[in-house]
Amino acid sequence: MHTVFRIYEVKENNDQIWKINLKSVSDKDLAIKKLTEQIRSEIGEGNPIDRLGRVMIKLDEFEKAEAFYQILIESTIKDDKKIYAWIRNQFGYIKYKQGRYEEALSLYQEAMQIQEKMNDSRNLDLATTYSNMGLLYTKLNDTSKALSYHQKALSIRERDCDVSLADLGSTYNNIGLVYNQREDFSDALSHYEKALPIYKKCLSASHPWVATLYKNIGLAQVSLGKHIVGLENLYKAREIRKISLPCNHPSIASVCNSIGDAYRGIEDYQNALKFYDEALDVENRAPHINYSNLALTYYRSSKILSNLEQHDKALEYAKLAVKSIGKASTPNGEDVASYKEHLEQLQT
Repeated sequence: MHTVFRIYEVKENNDQIWKINLKSVSDKDLAIKKLTEQIRSEIGEGNPIDRLGRVMIKLDEFEKAEAFYQILIESTIKDDKKIYAWIRNQFGYIKYKQGRYEEALSLYQEAMQIQEKMNDSRNLDLATTYSNMGLLYTKLNDTSKALSYHQKALSIRERDCDVSLADLGSTYNNIGLVYNQREDFSDALSHYEKALPIYKKCLSASHPWVATLYKNIGLAQVSLGKHIVGLENLYKAREIRKISLPCNHPSIASVCNSIGDAYRGIEDYQNALKFYDEALDVENRAPHINYSNLALTYYRSSKILSNLEQHDKALEYAKLAVKSIGKASTPNGEDVASYKEHLEQLQT
C-alpha cells in the first residue's frame, strides 16, 4: 500500500470485535516521513526474510522474528559463513531481548568465533556482535567485559568509512550505559553527549534511538542531582516514543517509569504516581507482558500510595505486585521477598 497511518484509537466492541480508528499521514507530515525513510534505510535492501526479521525485532515480536530467521537459516547455503554468523547473532539478540541471557551468550560466541576467523579488521558484522556482547555483559553486571567488547566495536567503527553513523552513535551510547552501571554518571553523560550530535546528524528528530538517548541523558542528569534539566530530557524521550512507537510499546512504559522515579526522588509523589499509572496502563496492554516490570511498577506505586495514606489502593497494588511477580518467567528472589514483605506490612 505504501501508505502510513497514524493510529488514533483502539477499542473492543461488545461483540468482541476490535475497532481501530486510523488516519492517513500526508506527505506534508515531515516528521513521520523522515522516520519512515530512516526505518526503511535501517531495515536495508537485503534478503526480504532478514528484513522481516528485523522489523519483528523492532516491534518486540520475538517469536515471529525467530520464525523468520529459522526460515532464513534453512535456505542459506551452509558454506556461506558470513550469512550463517549473522543469523546466529540475530538469534542471540532475540534471546537477549527475551531475557534468556545464557542462550544469547552461546549464540553470540558462535557468531563471533566465525567472524574473527575471517581475519577482516573492518568487519562491521563483527562490530555488531561485539556490541551485542557488550550489551549482554552490561545486563549481567560484568562491566569490565562489557566495556572491553564495546571498545572493540568502537575501534572497528571509528576506522571504517562505510560505518553507519547511527551505529557509531550507538556505540558511544552503549559505553555510556556501562559507566552508568558503575555509577560513574559524569563519564556516562560525557559519552551520551558524544552520541547526541551524531544521532541528530543521521536520524530524524522523532527516531526511537533519539528518544533512548534523551532518556539516558536525563537519567544521568537526575543521578547527578540536576533534576530539572534531567526531567526535561525524560519528557523529550516520552514525547518522541509516543509519536514513533505503538501506544502499547514497552519503551513508553519504561520512560514513564523513569519520570516517576525522578519525581519520587524529589518527593513529588503526586506526579510520580501519575507517571507510574501511565506506565501500568501501557504495560498491561503490551503484546507480551513483562510481568517482572509490571510487578515493580505496582510495587513502587503501592509504596507511594502508602506514603499518601491511600491504604486501600496501596493494598490493591501490593497484591497485584505479588500476583504479577508470580507470573514472571524468571522472578528475582529478592524482589519476590520485598513485594511479599510490603504486602504483609499493609495487611497488619
